[in-house]
Amino acid sequence: MTTISKIESFKLGSTYTIGSYILPGELNEKLNRVDNSIINVRTSNCLDVINRLQTKELDLGIIETPTFHKDIIAKEWIDDEMVICSNIELKPFINKEELYRFKIICQQESSPVNKLIHRFFAKIDISHRDFYSISTINNTTASIQSVKWSKPNREHPTITIVSSRAIEDEVRYKKLFISRLKELKMVRKFYIVYHKDMDMSRIKHIIEELYNY
Repeated sequence: MTTISKIESFKLGSTYTIGSYILPGELNEKLNRVDNSIINVRTSNCLDVINRLQTKELDLGIIETPTFHKDIIAKEWIDDEMVICSNIELKPFINKEELYRFKIICQQESSPVNKLIHRFFAKIDISHRDFYSISTINNTTASIQSVKWSKPNREHPTITIVSSRAIEDEVRYKKLFISRLKELKMVRKFYIVYHKDMDMSRIKHIIEELYNY
């Protein structure tokens, strides 16, 4: 007689940057080994993850901007640095005045990521309107690809501001280059989120594995 082990499905929600660039690979393999579970990852935006936690469609979420709700418990996870990326090599550190000659690709005005970058810019008294030109796009992957395939222009370089984790491969193979603002280090937190009524025995080991990352 053959005994078939029960493999439980665990529903994890993540935002696009986390689901596309952090979870795949070693971390995902570790999570799948926890309690012999199969991790089903749903990738969407912060608000959708929070909404699905409220309706119990997800067991746990990982989000990249603080979008909270009274029924949702949020715990800080890891730091994430936002950097300037371009398809030509710029100086390692850029003065804010130099940004005025850049063409920036950013996410839609209402997106949490765009609002976060607005808050960073406000600290050094600049805005998206100060750039040479601006265009909008709807997600991180699209903004990275738009910069990668834009025509190189040293007078008016095309840039976007993204998670340094999202472009590790492109930087390693010199497809994209990183710069940072001289006046400000743009660091944010990622958050682990779950419903306040969630059975902690169901998510405890997954959370522990995330903190070991």
